[in-house]
Amino acid sequence: MNPWIERPLIGIDTETTGLSVVEDRVFEVALVTFQGGQVIDSFCELIDPGQELSDIVVSKTGVRPQDLVGRPTFAQYAQNLVARMADQVLVGYNLLDFDLPILQAELARVGLRLPRCWAIDALVLARGLVQGGRHTLSDMAVRYGVEMQTAHRATADADATVRLLLAMAPELPTDLDELVGLQAHWRDEQRARRAMWRNRGDEGNQGAGLLGAEVSRAARLVDQKGRVVLGPGYLYGREIDPLRAFIAAYCNQAVDSKS
Repeated sequence: MNPWIERPLIGIDTETTGLSVVEDRVFEVALVTFQGGQVIDSFCELIDPGQELSDIVVSKTGVRPQDLVGRPTFAQYAQNLVARMADQVLVGYNLLDFDLPILQAELARVGLRLPRCWAIDALVLARGLVQGGRHTLSDMAVRYGVEMQTAHRATADADATVRLLLAMAPELPTDLDELVGLQAHWRDEQRARRAMWRNRGDEGNQGAGLLGAEVSRAARLVDQKGRVVLGPGYLYGREIDPLRAFIAAYCNQAVDSKS
Protein backbone atom coordinates (compact mmCIF):
# COMPACT_ATOMS: atom_id res chain seq x y z
CA MET A 1 0.00 0.00 0.00
CA ASN A 2 1.36 3.41 -1.01
CA PRO A 3 -1.03 6.10 0.31
CA TRP A 4 -0.56 9.19 -1.82
CA ILE A 5 -2.11 11.45 0.79
CA GLU A 6 0.80 10.71 3.17
CA ARG A 7 3.42 11.78 0.64
CA PRO A 8 4.55 15.35 -0.06
CA LEU A 9 2.27 16.75 -2.75
CA ILE A 10 3.71 19.50 -4.95
CA GLY A 11 1.17 21.77 -6.57
CA ILE A 12 2.62 23.06 -9.83
CA ASP A 13 1.39 25.74 -12.19
CA THR A 14 2.77 27.89 -14.97
CA GLU A 15 1.70 31.18 -16.49
CA THR A 16 2.67 31.49 -20.13
CA THR A 17 2.71 33.94 -23.02
CA GLY A 18 0.14 31.82 -24.87
CA LEU A 19 -1.24 28.32 -25.33
CA SER A 20 1.26 26.93 -27.84
CA VAL A 21 3.74 24.48 -26.35
CA VAL A 22 6.02 25.07 -29.32
CA GLU A 23 5.90 28.85 -29.71
CA ASP A 24 5.05 30.30 -26.30
CA ARG A 25 7.15 30.60 -23.15
CA VAL A 26 6.76 30.39 -19.38
CA PHE A 27 6.87 33.72 -17.51
CA GLU A 28 5.84 32.47 -14.06
CA VAL A 29 6.23 29.10 -12.37
CA ALA A 30 5.14 28.00 -8.92
CA LEU A 31 5.67 24.84 -6.88
CA VAL A 32 3.80 24.69 -3.57
CA THR A 33 4.61 21.69 -1.38
CA PHE A 34 2.03 20.22 0.99
CA GLN A 35 2.62 17.65 3.71
CA GLY A 36 -0.22 16.46 5.90
CA GLY A 37 -2.55 19.02 4.36
CA GLN A 38 -0.29 21.97 5.24
CA VAL A 39 2.03 24.07 3.10
CA ILE A 40 5.63 23.34 4.03
CA ASP A 41 7.44 25.01 1.12
CA SER A 42 6.66 27.45 -1.67
CA PHE A 43 8.69 28.37 -4.74
CA CYS A 44 7.40 31.00 -7.16
CA GLU A 45 9.36 33.09 -9.62
CA LEU A 46 8.65 35.52 -12.40
CA ILE A 47 10.73 34.81 -15.49
CA ASP A 48 11.80 36.88 -18.46
CA PRO A 49 10.19 34.89 -21.31
CA GLY A 50 11.95 36.77 -24.09
CA GLN A 51 8.53 37.52 -25.58
CA GLU A 52 5.94 40.26 -25.26
CA LEU A 53 2.89 39.68 -23.10
CA SER A 54 -0.36 40.12 -24.96
CA ASP A 55 -3.11 42.37 -23.61
CA ILE A 56 -5.17 39.25 -22.93
CA VAL A 57 -2.42 37.73 -20.78
CA VAL A 58 -1.88 40.99 -18.90
CA SER A 59 -5.61 41.30 -18.25
CA LYS A 60 -5.92 37.69 -17.08
CA THR A 61 -2.88 37.54 -14.80
CA GLY A 62 -2.26 41.14 -13.80
CA VAL A 63 1.42 40.73 -14.69
CA ARG A 64 2.72 43.67 -16.72
CA PRO A 65 5.62 43.59 -19.18
CA GLN A 66 7.62 45.91 -16.92
CA ASP A 67 7.29 43.36 -14.10
CA LEU A 68 9.45 40.98 -16.12
CA VAL A 69 12.20 43.41 -17.07
CA GLY A 70 15.49 42.25 -15.59
CA ARG A 71 14.07 38.97 -14.33
CA PRO A 72 16.16 35.79 -14.77
CA THR A 73 15.53 33.60 -17.78
CA PHE A 74 14.11 30.08 -17.57
CA ALA A 75 17.62 28.66 -18.04
CA GLN A 76 18.67 30.20 -14.73
CA TYR A 77 15.94 28.32 -12.85
CA ALA A 78 15.98 25.09 -14.83
CA GLN A 79 18.32 23.01 -12.65
CA ASN A 80 16.48 24.08 -9.49
CA LEU A 81 13.13 23.11 -11.00
CA VAL A 82 14.39 19.68 -12.06
CA ALA A 83 15.74 19.04 -8.56
CA ARG A 84 12.45 20.09 -6.95
CA MET A 85 10.34 17.85 -9.23
CA ALA A 86 12.51 14.72 -9.20
CA ASP A 87 10.80 11.65 -7.68
CA GLN A 88 7.93 13.76 -6.34
CA VAL A 89 4.14 13.66 -6.72
CA LEU A 90 3.24 16.65 -8.89
CA VAL A 91 -0.34 17.93 -8.79
CA GLY A 92 -1.63 20.30 -11.45
CA TYR A 93 -4.76 21.37 -13.30
CA ASN A 94 -4.49 20.35 -16.95
CA LEU A 95 -1.02 19.20 -15.96
CA LEU A 96 -0.74 16.39 -18.51
CA ASP A 97 -1.90 18.32 -21.55
CA PHE A 98 -0.29 21.69 -20.88
CA ASP A 99 1.97 22.44 -17.89
CA LEU A 100 4.21 19.39 -18.21
CA PRO A 101 4.49 19.61 -22.01
CA ILE A 102 5.44 23.30 -21.92
CA LEU A 103 7.94 22.70 -19.10
CA GLN A 104 9.32 19.79 -21.11
CA ALA A 105 9.78 22.11 -24.09
CA GLU A 106 11.45 24.79 -21.96
CA LEU A 107 13.82 22.26 -20.40
CA ALA A 108 14.68 20.79 -23.80
CA ARG A 109 15.80 24.24 -24.98
CA VAL A 110 18.46 24.26 -22.27
CA GLY A 111 19.49 20.63 -22.74
CA LEU A 112 17.54 19.13 -19.82
CA ARG A 113 14.68 16.65 -19.45
CA LEU A 114 11.74 16.35 -17.12
CA PRO A 115 12.83 14.22 -14.18
CA ARG A 116 11.17 11.00 -13.05
CA CYS A 117 8.08 11.85 -11.03
CA TRP A 118 4.38 11.06 -10.60
CA ALA A 119 1.86 13.33 -12.32
CA ILE A 120 -1.62 13.81 -10.88
CA ASP A 121 -3.93 15.90 -13.05
CA ALA A 122 -6.77 17.22 -10.89
CA LEU A 123 -8.69 18.29 -14.00
CA VAL A 124 -8.88 14.68 -15.23
CA LEU A 125 -10.03 13.55 -11.79
CA ALA A 126 -12.59 16.35 -11.49
CA ARG A 127 -14.07 15.45 -14.87
CA GLY A 128 -14.25 11.84 -13.79
CA LEU A 129 -16.01 12.61 -10.51
CA VAL A 130 -18.29 15.43 -11.63
CA GLN A 131 -20.36 14.63 -14.70
CA GLY A 132 -21.52 17.60 -16.74
CA GLY A 133 -21.14 21.31 -16.19
CA ARG A 134 -18.01 23.41 -16.21
CA HIS A 135 -14.77 22.04 -14.82
CA THR A 136 -12.61 25.14 -14.44
CA LEU A 137 -10.41 25.25 -11.35
CA SER A 138 -12.57 28.08 -9.96
CA ASP A 139 -15.78 26.11 -10.52
CA MET A 140 -14.41 22.97 -8.88
CA ALA A 141 -13.00 25.00 -5.98
CA VAL A 142 -16.47 26.39 -5.30
CA ARG A 143 -18.06 22.96 -5.60
CA TYR A 144 -15.65 21.39 -3.10
CA GLY A 145 -15.44 24.38 -0.76
CA VAL A 146 -11.83 25.24 -1.54
CA GLU A 147 -10.81 28.85 -0.98
CA MET A 148 -8.78 30.47 -3.76
CA GLN A 149 -6.72 33.60 -3.68
CA THR A 150 -5.98 35.39 -6.97
CA ALA A 151 -6.96 33.14 -9.86
CA HIS A 152 -4.63 32.89 -12.87
CA ARG A 153 -1.51 33.47 -10.82
CA ALA A 154 0.78 30.50 -10.51
CA THR A 155 1.08 30.29 -6.72
CA ALA A 156 -2.66 30.67 -6.09
CA ASP A 157 -3.57 28.09 -8.72
CA ALA A 158 -0.92 25.60 -7.55
CA ASP A 159 -2.08 25.95 -3.96
CA ALA A 160 -5.78 25.61 -4.82
CA THR A 161 -5.14 22.56 -7.00
CA VAL A 162 -3.62 20.55 -4.15
CA ARG A 163 -6.39 21.66 -1.79
CA LEU A 164 -8.94 20.54 -4.39
CA LEU A 165 -7.26 17.14 -4.72
CA LEU A 166 -7.36 16.74 -0.94
CA ALA A 167 -11.05 17.70 -0.93
CA MET A 168 -11.75 15.07 -3.60
CA ALA A 169 -9.72 12.42 -1.73
CA PRO A 170 -12.69 10.63 -0.09
CA GLU A 171 -14.00 9.83 -3.59
CA LEU A 172 -10.64 8.59 -4.91
CA PRO A 173 -8.40 5.55 -4.36
CA THR A 174 -5.97 5.95 -1.47
CA ASP A 175 -3.13 4.03 -3.13
CA LEU A 176 -0.92 6.10 -5.45
CA ASP A 177 -0.64 3.43 -8.13
CA GLU A 178 -4.40 2.87 -8.08
CA LEU A 179 -4.99 6.61 -8.33
CA VAL A 180 -2.79 7.03 -11.38
CA GLY A 181 -4.33 3.92 -12.92
CA LEU A 182 -7.80 5.39 -12.51
CA GLN A 183 -6.53 8.70 -13.88
CA ALA A 184 -5.18 6.98 -16.99
CA HIS A 185 -8.50 5.19 -17.50
CA TRP A 186 -10.55 8.36 -17.10
CA ARG A 187 -8.16 10.34 -19.29
CA ASP A 188 -8.50 7.82 -22.11
CA GLU A 189 -12.30 7.95 -21.80
CA GLN A 190 -12.29 11.75 -21.83
CA ARG A 191 -9.97 11.92 -24.84
CA ALA A 192 -12.20 9.44 -26.68
CA ARG A 193 -15.28 11.55 -25.98
CA ARG A 194 -13.53 14.71 -27.15
CA ALA A 195 -12.44 12.91 -30.31
CA MET A 196 -16.06 11.97 -31.01
CA TRP A 197 -17.20 15.56 -30.57
CA ARG A 198 -14.41 17.03 -32.66
CA ASN A 199 -15.05 17.39 -36.38
CA ARG A 200 -12.57 15.09 -38.09
CA GLY A 201 -14.05 15.26 -41.53
CA ASP A 202 -10.77 16.25 -43.14
CA GLU A 203 -8.47 13.32 -42.40
CA GLY A 204 -5.64 15.10 -44.15
CA ASN A 205 -5.47 17.71 -41.39
CA GLN A 206 -4.64 15.23 -38.64
CA GLY A 207 -0.90 15.38 -39.24
CA ALA A 208 -0.92 19.18 -39.15
CA GLY A 209 -2.82 19.07 -35.88
CA LEU A 210 -0.26 16.76 -34.33
CA LEU A 211 2.53 19.12 -35.24
CA GLY A 212 0.66 21.94 -33.51
CA ALA A 213 -1.79 21.97 -30.66
CA GLU A 214 -2.39 18.21 -30.55
CA VAL A 215 1.17 17.03 -30.12
CA SER A 216 0.87 17.03 -26.32
CA ARG A 217 -2.17 14.76 -26.47
CA ALA A 218 -0.45 12.22 -28.69
CA ALA A 219 2.73 12.04 -26.62
CA ARG A 220 1.71 10.26 -23.41
CA LEU A 221 3.54 11.80 -20.49
CA VAL A 222 2.98 9.07 -17.88
CA ASP A 223 3.63 5.36 -18.01
CA GLN A 224 1.36 2.66 -16.57
CA LYS A 225 2.70 3.30 -13.07
CA GLY A 226 1.96 7.00 -13.31
CA ARG A 227 5.61 7.98 -13.73
CA VAL A 228 6.41 10.77 -16.12
CA VAL A 229 7.57 9.78 -19.57
CA LEU A 230 10.42 12.08 -20.48
CA GLY A 231 9.16 13.00 -23.91
CA PRO A 232 8.03 10.70 -26.72
CA GLY A 233 11.57 9.40 -27.24
CA TYR A 234 12.53 8.79 -23.62
CA LEU A 235 10.61 6.43 -21.34
CA TYR A 236 11.67 6.31 -17.67
CA GLY A 237 15.38 6.08 -18.40
CA ARG A 238 15.19 3.94 -21.54
CA GLU A 239 15.83 5.67 -24.83
CA ILE A 240 13.98 4.64 -27.97
CA ASP A 241 13.98 6.04 -31.46
CA PRO A 242 12.14 9.43 -31.25
CA LEU A 243 10.73 9.25 -34.80
CA ARG A 244 9.39 5.75 -34.23
CA ALA A 245 7.85 6.90 -30.93
CA PHE A 246 6.21 9.89 -32.61
CA ILE A 247 4.73 7.71 -35.38
CA ALA A 248 3.51 5.19 -32.81
CA ALA A 249 1.83 7.94 -30.79
CA TYR A 250 0.17 9.28 -33.95
CA CYS A 251 -1.11 5.82 -34.90
CA ASN A 252 -2.39 5.22 -31.37
CA GLN A 253 -4.38 8.44 -31.52
CA ALA A 254 -5.84 7.47 -34.89
CA VAL A 255 -6.90 4.08 -33.49
CA ASP A 256 -8.38 5.71 -30.38
CA SER A 257 -10.46 8.09 -32.48
CA LYS A 258 -11.99 5.20 -34.48
CA SER A 259 -12.68 2.87 -31.55
